[in-house]
Amino acid sequence: MKKLAVLGAALIGCLLLTPSASAQPTESAVADFGGCLAAQREGDLLLMIDESGSLQQSDPDAARVQAANYLLEQLSAFGSAAGVSLDVAVAGFSSDFTVHAPWTRLDTGSLPELKDEVDAFRSRTAGLDTDYWTALDGARSALADQAQSGTACQAIAWFSDGKLDFSTRDDEKPYAPGISLSTDQGVAQVVAAARESICRPAGIADQVRSSGIATFAVGLANGTAAAADFDLMRAIATGAPAAGQACGARTQPSPGDFYLAQNIDDLLFAFDAFSSPGQAPLENETGVCAYEVCDAGKHRFVLDDSIGSVAVLASADTEGLVPTLVAPDGTELPMKQTAAAATTDVAGVGVEYRWLSERSVSFTMQKPDGESGEWQGMWALVFVDPDASHADARSKSNIHISGNLFPAWLGQDVTAIHAGETTSAVQLGIVDSDRQEIDPSELLGSAYLSVSITDAAGVDHPLASRISKDRIDAPIELDLTNIAPGEATLRLALEVTTADATDKWGTLIAPGTDLAPQFVDVPLTIAPPIGYPTLPNRIDLGTVEGAGTFAREVPITGPGCVWADAASPARVDAVPDGVGGAEVRIAGATSADNCITVAEGETGVLPIELVVPEAGNGAFNGSVRLMVAPTGEPDRAMPVDVPFTSELLKPLDTGRFWLVFAIVFALGVAIPLALLYFLKWRETKIPAETLKAQSFRVTISDGRLHRNGRAFALEGTDLRDPVRGLDKPARKLSVDGAELETRMGASPVGTGYVVVRAPGMLGASGSTPSTDRHGNAVLPLAVHNNWVLLHDPECPADHATLLLLVAGGASAGRVQELVDQAGRRAEGLIGELRKRSAQTDDRPPASGAGPTMAPPAPAAASPFDPFGVPAATSAPTFGAPPSFGGSESGALPPSGPASPGQPFDPFRPPGA
Repeated sequence: MKKLAVLGAALIGCLLLTPSASAQPTESAVADFGGCLAAQREGDLLLMIDESGSLQQSDPDAARVQAANYLLEQLSAFGSAAGVSLDVAVAGFSSDFTVHAPWTRLDTGSLPELKDEVDAFRSRTAGLDTDYWTALDGARSALADQAQSGTACQAIAWFSDGKLDFSTRDDEKPYAPGISLSTDQGVAQVVAAARESICRPAGIADQVRSSGIATFAVGLANGTAAAADFDLMRAIATGAPAAGQACGARTQPSPGDFYLAQNIDDLLFAFDAFSSPGQAPLENETGVCAYEVCDAGKHRFVLDDSIGSVAVLASADTEGLVPTLVAPDGTELPMKQTAAAATTDVAGVGVEYRWLSERSVSFTMQKPDGESGEWQGMWALVFVDPDASHADARSKSNIHISGNLFPAWLGQDVTAIHAGETTSAVQLGIVDSDRQEIDPSELLGSAYLSVSITDAAGVDHPLASRISKDRIDAPIELDLTNIAPGEATLRLALEVTTADATDKWGTLIAPGTDLAPQFVDVPLTIAPPIGYPTLPNRIDLGTVEGAGTFAREVPITGPGCVWADAASPARVDAVPDGVGGAEVRIAGATSADNCITVAEGETGVLPIELVVPEAGNGAFNGSVRLMVAPTGEPDRAMPVDVPFTSELLKPLDTGRFWLVFAIVFALGVAIPLALLYFLKWRETKIPAETLKAQSFRVTISDGRLHRNGRAFALEGTDLRDPVRGLDKPARKLSVDGAELETRMGASPVGTGYVVVRAPGMLGASGSTPSTDRHGNAVLPLAVHNNWVLLHDPECPADHATLLLLVAGGASAGRVQELVDQAGRRAEGLIGELRKRSAQTDDRPPASGAGPTMAPPAPAAASPFDPFGVPAATSAPTFGAPPSFGGSESGALPPSGPASPGQPFDPFRPPGA
């Protein structure tokens, strides 16, 4: 029992008050997100909050702030209990989308800072619009950038107080070109254009859904807003039709959930509903008790020693009631209203409670150590009316019962799954939050485990149903004969019921509580049968700028033959506005007669083309059907649907830019602009603060860095000596084999940055952007407490050099945070660096070739791209006036005229 008491995962209970009911696996977006988190153990949540001016009337007391901060607190506790790492960013939207707090690992250390950022929304109520399109597109883009680190579990928590609407003014929106907002008629047309762009098949809603992003939306129907105003928001989040009109074509699996609130108490319950993803709370409603505790008003729940903690959010529909907690031995704890959180105990069990509003209270209970305290048995929460003046009052509660159990597929990393076969050696089990196996027979109540697979076509296949706890640890047979090959999800569902509550004579007091099923969604690839070629489970077409035909390659592992299914063109699930008939097509291999044949043990490529008729901005997702067959046996061919994804970008309109620039320049801006550059150049220096730096050779495996064959750890002699040259601000430093040099960037405003070069290496950092177009790592001027990964593309993909740059006073814990962050992002960053190297002829010079890399020729694109990643240029040039780029000596280098045949470029560095 003691072992079970300290298991640290989270199972949230769905309380059933009668013994006849039994929890059954249910599917929802929260369950899917939780199942993903349980399997991947990490994920991203974007908290997106409305900033429109209507909040001054609809939410004058900033209830949204209190509810959002409550959500962060609950998510932090959930992550700690379930062993899940959750990265959170905070953004606001009205007429624009702004990220106010960048991606941050949510834990007890970062929670205060994130809550402070949410508190700032108390005064963010001056927005002009409630622009759903801008909010969703900004959220999708922010999550797409974050997903480059490899995270697969992503969600949006979206709050708004009103319908899609715009203020009347002289302005246009990018999705409604040529339509002015200057009249009511224009506003109505822009609203229609936004709705069409969001809800059309493959539109913004489908771009979010096909990117695997769950949407949890909360609407505040207060002030001038009515419930019907949120029909569109509900349709976007859930995929269900709004007022008879559908929004998006992808509605399965469930894309999200919607919650309607009218006050602070409703908001708290709305946010609480997804505060423990995949682990649904009990939602119970009953009456209240007059004068004293009564049976009719009890919110009951039964605990046993396998339960580690309980969290409850409870509310009544009137003020002045006293929520009272009743222990199994009958001891009562009245939770009287206080301004601050209170810590106490009841029957030897620690309880911490606080009032969130005049009618809502939250409290947590922790299982006591050892045998002390009345933990096991029937508990109850009751709202007591002390003067019996509210006979018709109602109360409700969300009760989260935190167990310690997750279903697991043991040995999944070494088990190959092939379509068309029966797998008989699959070992299932139950694990704790550290993913350590436990003995199912130690559970005091009952436990059942079910298994199903969702194949590449989205078809669910039940494989095993309700295996009892006494048979869970026995190998089972999975019949895959009717499951198509391709990307799939194995869903494990664990149903647990706590032990019955009995008195000392063994008489039943109350049946055990049925806990909500705990899902774990394991992503896997169903390989074709043995003897068939193997395809990737997903095709990443990368980022594509502009219109045209872009060639890519799909890797194939033999033996066998692969070709495109001519009868089934590629399916497009998401495409940006204005792109037209964008498509993915196979170049050449269109039948068994001209298929791509690969020998056993060999690797080949299937040519593929991405065709973009018109440039656009957004996600381009879908799937392509390929046929696979054993060598020389086309009659045994079978289809495989392979998803693809790409990010489309519209290039800068350079002609329009140069026209505007020439006009502005001619009006006499040159001198002020030069002054801005000079002031920026003066500030572009690495701060004079103690810096310690050291390079480490590392290997990357499973999102972690390894040193000398073991998990990365610092040794006593590491990071001891300070870097020389920082007794004053510097523009250039040499640190353990790498060169750090400051750069101003093209813009005359903002801050400069630092590029990191090492002989023979490409580099990326933990900053944004992480690398420039030449393959050099990019850092902020304050390089302290940052990391850089250096990689030679001629070496194996799992080998790199980690350069740590830490402040003199940095703790060992802070350094380990940098190492962990680098480990999480290493595979994605190195993959991008190797892709860059493979797609171009740019190669870093071999080791020993010189102190720095020779930069490749500039890309043949716009001579000035203010929105691109900063190129490694050192200074702007204005012809006659001096340039203000940095040099080793700090002197101002002379300018030079543009090269023959090149357009005039005021930002070209000398000699370029």
